[in-house]
Amino acid sequence: MKPFLKRSSVSIGLLLFIVPLLIQSCQQGTAEEQNSTEAIKRQISGYRNQINTLTVKVNDLERELIARGVQTGRNAQTLVSLERITNQPFQNFFKTSGTVEAVNTATISPETNGHIRRVYVSKGDAVSRGQIVARLSASVIESNIDEIKTSLRLAETVYERQKRLWDQQIGSEIQYLEAKNNLESLQGRLKTLESQKDLSVLRAPITGFVDEIFIKEGELAMPGTPMMDVISLDELYINADISEAYLPYVTEGQSVIVRFPAWPGTELEVPVHRTGHVINPENRSFRMQLRIDNPDNRFKPNMMAKISIGTFSVENAIVVPSILIGYDAQGHYVFTAKEDGGLMIANKTYIERGPDSEGKTMVNAGLPEGTLLITQGYHRITNGEIIRVENNQTK
Repeated sequence: MKPFLKRSSVSIGLLLFIVPLLIQSCQQGTAEEQNSTEAIKRQISGYRNQINTLTVKVNDLERELIARGVQTGRNAQTLVSLERITNQPFQNFFKTSGTVEAVNTATISPETNGHIRRVYVSKGDAVSRGQIVARLSASVIESNIDEIKTSLRLAETVYERQKRLWDQQIGSEIQYLEAKNNLESLQGRLKTLESQKDLSVLRAPITGFVDEIFIKEGELAMPGTPMMDVISLDELYINADISEAYLPYVTEGQSVIVRFPAWPGTELEVPVHRTGHVINPENRSFRMQLRIDNPDNRFKPNMMAKISIGTFSVENAIVVPSILIGYDAQGHYVFTAKEDGGLMIANKTYIERGPDSEGKTMVNAGLPEGTLLITQGYHRITNGEIIRVENNQTK
């Protein structure tokens, strides 16, 4: 046991000596790697600054040559379009998705048992309110109605005779009352049977389209069994689940913008019809519902809708198309134009970028009102480059 204990002690000692060395080595390797990365980043930044400086110098020299009438490769001048910056309203939106649902739908079910004698419509047919869509077999009821009608004719004859006799004080009162009671009883039974017969006729409860048919002719139908669905497309709901974080921004009657991916050119401004009063604990959201008219039946149930809801608005703001904004090591920038010695020069202008919304960005600083913004050709120019303006209407 002693040699074993001695070897174990030596091994533990070696481990205690080696492990700190390994940790220190790893830390040094990590530090060297970080230092190397930072050095590369600083080198890239330095090169970029040199490129910008050299570009400005080259552009200055080319302008001087152009002023002396010397032809250079840059005399062609990049063609651009300008727009003068003016204050305008800006509204910030958050976006969510919703699904379309029909306001009026109906499932047709029979109120009595019977085999389906006839289905008068097919899936997709347009139907109007009250139109007969199917009929159940009612042969037993029809036979009973024929029997009652035969008995009713006899009862009416007997009643009329007894009534004439009674009016002439001939015969007994009991005979008159029995004839009258028999007639009224048969009339009530006939009315009941005709009502039962009416139950065998199924009618469309709303005007719309037959969406589904679940049963075929000859099959047995029972009360509560769905036979077909009818859907109206005249009015639709758009339902969306909104994060509770946006609860302060969504109120009934507030206008929102609705777009449909299936109809890219369609944009609707719709008031909020209803908001939910309960937060769903599973996804921390509440239900928002819109209601829209659909006179041309363009929109369909279960269609996807994109909804933009405003969070705040500014009446006077500097707003530029988001696509014009670039980014480099010094920050966000746009290209503007200024006149220098009779020439239009492109200027790389750094800005403080604000919120984005609907493809536009609010600029918080760096772009004063009246600045000439390059809106076309901005991706082909460099800072300090001579440019040529197409259809300059900004003066």
